[in-house]
Amino acid sequence: MATDPDIRTWGTRGLRTRYTPQSRLGHGMVSMAPWLDFVLLLFIFVLINSRLVLQPGVVVSLPEAPFSQGTAFGLVAVVLSVSDGATGGSEAIVFFDDERFLVGSDEQMDGFAQALTARLKEHPDAPLVLQADQSIAQGIMVRIVNLAAGVGVEQVNVAVRPE
Repeated sequence: MATDPDIRTWGTRGLRTRYTPQSRLGHGMVSMAPWLDFVLLLFIFVLINSRLVLQPGVVVSLPEAPFSQGTAFGLVAVVLSVSDGATGGSEAIVFFDDERFLVGSDEQMDGFAQALTARLKEHPDAPLVLQADQSIAQGIMVRIVNLAAGVGVEQVNVAVRPE
């Protein structure tokens, strides 16, 4: 019996052929759904871990200046004038390295000099940036600059707010 080549190929190919449509409805949306879930979960994670609460701090009113030349970031000391409740006057306070030093107290200014010296050992070429409030007297600023020069600070910069 002679076998026809068309019948033999039809028997093996015809039964195993699968029909795959070229266009499926919603095929693109289905493959994008896991990525959309990932992005939404990432957004929720970032939103929960972000700091939505205001951090406690001090508002420093820097004086304005017409120039906007930048300076290298270095050691930062914040100088504020705080009203004294007992006498009704005000006293200057220096915040440096998360410590508070009263400018009127010689003992505390010695502590400020020691803290500044310790930081200078870590960063010997770092400038001192003074962020002083507008109400700070010039004499207080001169005292802090002289103290910084006495411990070995080579450059003292006064921070201003550009106009």
